[in-house]
Parts: sequence; structure tokens; C-alpha cells
Amino acid sequence: MTHTETGKPMIENSDRGITLAKPLAWSMLVSIVGAIWYGASTITGLSQSTQAVTTALSVIQASSAQVEGRVRVLENNAAAGLARYDALKQSVDEVKDNQRETNDLLRQVLQGGSKK
Repeated sequence: MTHTETGKPMIENSDRGITLAKPLAWSMLVSIVGAIWYGASTITGLSQSTQAVTTALSVIQASSAQVEGRVRVLENNAAAGLARYDALKQSVDEVKDNQRETNDLLRQVLQGGSKK
């Protein structure tokens, strides 16, 4: 049992039940109100943080969709470019083959006719 400066106990058990001295009761009330205020402000802060994270995730998802679309366009352009290069290579190979045939015919003509 704790006593006040006047010697009266802070908590007393009587036939009316447990009684508290005014300073102890006020201290407990202020502590409870402070704890409730702290808890409410913490919950409010967490709620605001959660909302900020949700907003940031929405922005990230939108940005991700834009990047995905741009990458898809680049991939399609690269595939089209590869197809053009393949067609160009095939044309160059055909030109080379024709040039070889022409060179062979020219050699035959310069050597005095065809040898069979």
C-alpha cells in the first residue's frame, strides 16, 4: 500500500469497495487517455501509410503496364527488322550466286568456248 504525503493510503479497501485517492485516480485517468490518444494517432499514421503504399503500388502497376507495352512494341519492331535482314541476306546470296555463274560463263567465253 502506497501512502500520500498526508499519510492517507492511495488505495483503500473498505465496505464500499476499493477506493482510490484523487491523485492516483487522476494519474490513472491521464495515463489511460494518453494511451488511447497514442494508439489512435498510431492507427491513423498506419492508415495514412497504408494508403500511401496503395497509391504508390497503383502508380507502379500503371508504369509497369506502360513499360510492358513499350517493350512489346520494341520486340515487334526487332522481329520485323530481323525478317527484313533475312530477306536482304537471301537477296544478296542470290546476287552472289548469279555473279558466280556470270563469272564462270565469262571465263568460258574468254578461254575460247565451252568445254564439254
